[in-house]
Amino acid sequence: MKVKHIRSALGSLLVLSAGGPSHLAAGGPGKDAPNILFVAIDDFNDWGPTQLDGAPFEVDTPNFDALADRGILFTNAHCNAPSCNPSRTSIMSGLHPASTGVYANGHDWLANERFDDILLLPEYFQQHGYTTLGGGKIYHANQGNDFNRKGLLSPRGWEDFFPSFEEQLPVPSMPDIKPDRGEGNFNWGGTGKPLEDMGDHKVVNWAIDQLETPQDKPLFLAVGIYRPHMPWFVPDEFYDHYEDVKITPATNPVGWKKNIPESLANRWDRHKDYVGKPGPSRGYAACVTYADFELGRLLRGLEASPLAENTIVVIWSDHGWHLGEKDHFSKFTLWEESTRVPLLILKPGANKQEVDTAVSLLDVYPTLLALAGLPANADNDGQNLLPIIKAETDLNRAILTSDNEHYHAVRDGRYRYLKSDKAEALFDHFNDPREFHNIADQPGSTAIIKRLAKTLPSLPAPSMPQRSKPEKL
Repeated sequence: MKVKHIRSALGSLLVLSAGGPSHLAAGGPGKDAPNILFVAIDDFNDWGPTQLDGAPFEVDTPNFDALADRGILFTNAHCNAPSCNPSRTSIMSGLHPASTGVYANGHDWLANERFDDILLLPEYFQQHGYTTLGGGKIYHANQGNDFNRKGLLSPRGWEDFFPSFEEQLPVPSMPDIKPDRGEGNFNWGGTGKPLEDMGDHKVVNWAIDQLETPQDKPLFLAVGIYRPHMPWFVPDEFYDHYEDVKITPATNPVGWKKNIPESLANRWDRHKDYVGKPGPSRGYAACVTYADFELGRLLRGLEASPLAENTIVVIWSDHGWHLGEKDHFSKFTLWEESTRVPLLILKPGANKQEVDTAVSLLDVYPTLLALAGLPANADNDGQNLLPIIKAETDLNRAILTSDNEHYHAVRDGRYRYLKSDKAEALFDHFNDPREFHNIADQPGSTAIIKRLAKTLPSLPAPSMPQRSKPEKL
């Protein structure tokens, strides 16, 4: 079955209608304040949306594409840390990892006093008159495994959370199947189980119920979709879609590391023996298409609800994902594949727009406050994106992604600058979009590096201690 036929294969269930919200209500809390649908999709790189076109072969995401055709798509959006916990902590708190020391999955932000006096995103909306509900993976999980996962979840700001404040996904988060590849959760295939058994399906069902429930206050609803996080198991119909597709795995030029400092080029090479093999790409693509299917169900639920005409939707991912690029299968790097994320805002009355200026997930918190007509939060490290949406592309706006206090990436509209305590590298996306040719030592790069280096933190917060039993990644 060819991927291009997926729409007919799964029927109209996949595709959103073209209609939607038509006006933006007056800002501020009250019965006319806009509702917020806040959708997180885990490990979702730029393979999905056709407007980003990061995949080396066709990956079908009809629902995201339909949304991008009538929303604001940020084509150069990046996370602030290339792993789940620090990225999600950052977007939910409005604080950069370099401000808090939360750089890794093993950093327990709940034990960090830096957050004691910070209003988390749902707290801010709650204190300004909103009903705040959440379900699925919003924060990072720190217990269990990928088949039975519990959450590092703060009850702060939530009136209710599905399935509970102790569990981020229905247990088990996916049908009862076991890895068989000897690679832990680096595994893929069909579940052989009904769609209804998937944890994401249950979360979306719950979210649709909330959208249909009459509200006496504006609603802030956060929904976390877990796929395409590993292991890449999905209902058979999604995995089978890619059976006859010619999978073109990513490859790397021979000698690509030769002009990149060793400490930067060799930081990660997880599962490098799979480079050039189609299996991981097929598993990931199937999960992306499944996540898109659940996104479509959620948005159709919104369109059929009483909230359809007055809801702002934001869709984001916590970080990207390598599928063989740079000899790596995972996140955790400061290359484009790991930091670049889909970011889409759909608001009543808006037309299709692509914003090419560099932005980060840190900008989402202040932007949502502005869209809702709420006062700015002075503690936010990010910037309200509304002026950027209205302006011409700014190639010089630079954003910061941090791996730890010693290693950072700066990305603007043209360049990526990597800086560690030991080395630096510069890449020109106009001429080298895959970032294989370091130009840091070339004539003319000095001024560029000097400008980008101004975005680096002068005194980054030191890393928090790891939890005593850090999660097995």
